[in-house]
Amino acid sequence: MDQFQSYELQKSNTQHDTYTLVIYLNDHLTEFASELGTAPKAKKDILSTARQVIRERYPNTKVNMVKVMIGGMLVASIPLMNNTSTVYAAESSTTTIQVAESSQVYYQVSSGDTLWGVSKKFNTSVDNIKKANNLTSNVLKVNQRLIIPKAFHTVKSGDYLIAVAKQYGVSVEAIKQANHKTSDLIRLGETLVIPVVMGGGTNIGTQNLAPTQMTSSYTVVAGDSLWGIAQKFNTSVSNLKSANNLTSDSLQIGQQLSIPTSGEVVPTPPPTPAPTVTSTSHTVETGDTLWGIANRYGTTVDALKQANQLASNVLQIGQTLTIPTSNQEAPTKDNQTSTPSPTTEVERITFTYAVRSGDNLSAIAERYGVTVDAIRSANGLTSDIIRVGQQLTIPNGTNAPTQTTQNTITYKTHTVVSGDNIWNLSVKYGIPQAELLRANNLTTSSMLSIGQKLSILVHNIAVKEVVSERHGEYMDWWTEAQYVFPINKTAKVTDYATGKSFYIKRTIGANHADSETLTANDSNIAKSIWGGYSWTPRAVVLEIDGRKVAASMSFMPHDVEYIKDNGITGHFDVYFGNSTRHKDGAPDASHQKQVEIAAGVVK
Repeated sequence: MDQFQSYELQKSNTQHDTYTLVIYLNDHLTEFASELGTAPKAKKDILSTARQVIRERYPNTKVNMVKVMIGGMLVASIPLMNNTSTVYAAESSTTTIQVAESSQVYYQVSSGDTLWGVSKKFNTSVDNIKKANNLTSNVLKVNQRLIIPKAFHTVKSGDYLIAVAKQYGVSVEAIKQANHKTSDLIRLGETLVIPVVMGGGTNIGTQNLAPTQMTSSYTVVAGDSLWGIAQKFNTSVSNLKSANNLTSDSLQIGQQLSIPTSGEVVPTPPPTPAPTVTSTSHTVETGDTLWGIANRYGTTVDALKQANQLASNVLQIGQTLTIPTSNQEAPTKDNQTSTPSPTTEVERITFTYAVRSGDNLSAIAERYGVTVDAIRSANGLTSDIIRVGQQLTIPNGTNAPTQTTQNTITYKTHTVVSGDNIWNLSVKYGIPQAELLRANNLTTSSMLSIGQKLSILVHNIAVKEVVSERHGEYMDWWTEAQYVFPINKTAKVTDYATGKSFYIKRTIGANHADSETLTANDSNIAKSIWGGYSWTPRAVVLEIDGRKVAASMSFMPHDVEYIKDNGITGHFDVYFGNSTRHKDGAPDASHQKQVEIAAGVVK
């Protein structure tokens, strides 16, 4: 019957082994659906096909009801009397179909449970558990019931509950329980919690499904790359692109990404015999990595992962790690005649390298013990073309140059007081709002409380050599310039070609620095340089807190303004290395060239 879309078997009675055959018709068969209530032939056709299905697929199963569904709605229930549905065909298999009972979808909180611990146990995230249970805090109560999300599914056109259930390998009843539904109706655009089933039951027909992919969401912030996000969440660039239907490595600030993580439990390998070991503990703070912690305590990443039974490199703020330290006694002269030379482990770190004249990707990769592909992936490169002064991330490289001019990040603590909000604090401390939220595991809807402690990232941007007194430091916008020239910072602008100077203030902007002149006199000087108002970018050098930075600026005031009585209405654009446009998040080649002229890396 070509009207069938799918079918399934459901238990009718928990006390007796009786079942209902649910038949799902194609959504467009509305006319056929109306005939089911009046036309005997329509019911006869359904019954005939149903019996054929039962005979061929479920020969030893007692089916006493046929239900017909269209578009998630029940349109007919047809009883099968006197067990006439039970057919014992000689040619049929004698294997009995096993139908799972309605499964338990709730996890009951035990004494000592924390959200982080529960999330680790079920290989999900704290945010996902809070979202699935509408939690506003991390506080749990003993015996509290939690739904553990396997995924979140947004209902699309053509979706119906059984199809969604089969897609994720759970039962219809489990989804209904997790979403407090009393019927099979679902709405277009509705977000369904797909629960982890505590009993492990699945629907018929799900045995051949591929391993379920759990997903969480991530919001792209300044400086992110697909490679960096993949490393952070212990997945791959290809998995990220597949999960988000991406055709390139380009990202936009604020873009929402689905982060795929395997839903399978990875068994922890048995511990390798080791010398007597003592341990200390470390509480994970913002910015911590396994590599950094291992270096701090003189151990290895593998030892940390083994000591804490970690299956990935992902850490959670507040997580307590056991730090193993060896107490093995040195061998005596009586039982060992020669001491083997210690093996020196090659140190590998991720660092930033500034491209020099004569460099190419192949030479850089060989110099630092990595592959060209690794450098391309880490930096989102689509070709092997690189520019003098360009900042490249070298992932997990060896022979890192001694960098007295290395950028570093330190942290300080802010105690929330009355009137504080995330936006004002991000402006106060000169960091993007999204970065402040991420550092503290907050979202834009999170509420601050008086006395709450917030971790504040402090970006220490090292001073670089400049080509000449005329030129400025070449700075990448995402990792350097936006921290040197934050919102509300004032700078002296010197036009590279004419040498004329005036003063500006950054008032807004995320992809580049949206700025305004301080006074009407400053505006008049800018007009004299550009010949009035113009979108034409010019090479400029900004003096900010005593250091010179290469930039590009156009002088066409537009949109919102914050400074009054300065002779212009609106703000203008100031670009730095790799800044992008607001309208599409794409680089602007004309601005980039002027930045490089101001830095002296091109003429």
